[in-house]
Amino acid sequence: MPQVFGELKDITLMGYVFRTILVGMIVFLVGRFVSKRSFSQMTTFDFALIWILGALTVSPLLDGEVTFTRTITPILTLFFWHTLLSLISLKSRSFAHFFNGKPLLLIDDGKIVKKHLKKHFMNIDLLLAELRIRKVFNISEVRYCMLPNGQLSIMKYSAHDPVTPSDVKVAASPVEIPLVVINDGNLFEENLKKAEVDLTWLKENLKTHQVDRVESVYLATVDQHKKLYVSKK
Repeated sequence: MPQVFGELKDITLMGYVFRTILVGMIVFLVGRFVSKRSFSQMTTFDFALIWILGALTVSPLLDGEVTFTRTITPILTLFFWHTLLSLISLKSRSFAHFFNGKPLLLIDDGKIVKKHLKKHFMNIDLLLAELRIRKVFNISEVRYCMLPNGQLSIMKYSAHDPVTPSDVKVAASPVEIPLVVINDGNLFEENLKKAEVDLTWLKENLKTHQVDRVESVYLATVDQHKKLYVSKK
């Protein structure tokens, strides 16, 4: 067993491999237990936390004299403070604004707020490009636009909102997630029962897609209307 722990001036090849495996486990645990908000709606505080955690996690690979104790201790300390400050932010709005910042309106009632654009180091070309990414090609359609967490949040004028079933007084049936009945050639009989179909029904419908064997299917799903989607291998 090569020496892995402790201060090492010279790391053997196998020792480096074992350290890499341990670092990979630490990275997995960091990604597993850090709050999902840190990835989906990253604040300035979350951004700093993830960068510091990344540097700490790989430090045993970059310097053999850095022990895992010196790595794990600051990681746990940062987790503690991140959790504590996040809980305080939930209780105190002013505290949350201090750490996370206030969302600023870039467009207010159809008017571009230039000083807020400058504060975010955005020009009009970048704003228009971001709007086009969100399928807004005419800025006159936008009533409000803000930048709460690095992504634009847009509210259009009601005249430009997409038509919904309630607008045209049409009854809309609830949408359900299609059930996976075949995944990489493996049949899920429990999902067939949930979809209220059987294996005979499945095989007959597979034939309409020119498929004779379940093993030939990469993915097959059944929606609420008993419509079969098939993707072959």
